[in-house]
Amino acid sequence: MIDRVIATTFHRFMGNGRTSPAIFSCVGGEPDGTREYVVKLRGGLELGERGLALELYGSMLGAYFGISCPRPAIVLVEEDLTAAILGQLEEETHKTQVIQGSSGLNFGTQFLVNLTAWPIDKSVTGPLQLDAMKIYTFDALIQNPDRGFANPNLGSRGDDLFIYDHESAFSFLLNIFPSHTPWKLGTERYLEGHVFARALKQVAFPADFLQKLGKMTGEVTSCFSEQIPKEWRSDDLLKIESHLALMSEHAAEFAEEVTRRLA
Repeated sequence: MIDRVIATTFHRFMGNGRTSPAIFSCVGGEPDGTREYVVKLRGGLELGERGLALELYGSMLGAYFGISCPRPAIVLVEEDLTAAILGQLEEETHKTQVIQGSSGLNFGTQFLVNLTAWPIDKSVTGPLQLDAMKIYTFDALIQNPDRGFANPNLGSRGDDLFIYDHESAFSFLLNIFPSHTPWKLGTERYLEGHVFARALKQVAFPADFLQKLGKMTGEVTSCFSEQIPKEWRSDDLLKIESHLALMSEHAAEFAEEVTRRLA
């Protein structure tokens, strides 16, 4: 089950980006205690609660495939805390708007120390190759255009790669006429600019990924959907489940398409 925690202390915003994630100390969750979380605030997301749902679904799905993600949580930011933060911001107009729109439930991940942002166009060698291949395959599966050379949205710690930021994933949700063959990747141009597109030429498709995709039943995907807070749910979840059902049914063909893209 996804942890539910309560934000108690605001520390700082992370940079000056469009979404303006922030670091909070939070209590609750498993294991219990006070921990720091990076919180994607609802008021900073263009898609609002829809974006929060995609963030959480992306984290759960990545973990299912054995890809390292910072531990996700549903973070309650109470009105008293947002009022206190607003008192500190003074003329920070954009951040003020973000905080004003974020009372209630938000998406967070446990803050990872010693996590290094992935350098642009860094080579992938040794034990990182398998993880990188899984990440490329995962982004092809969920049609995620937001892990490119200039904005990798991943970090490394030792021999582990961690992925984050999935509010722009599941881009098939934007299609007026959804593809009936989403496992065919010939028109997915974003894959050419994927952070690992140049580094994985002729790397074998990960066998465990193929096995897990083939076994992704409706029971599995509905379990993910059930963990999305009711306030965030929409028809998107049914569309995601339908997409994943098609991809599971055509798992072998999808594997061939990925392999072909990296030949």
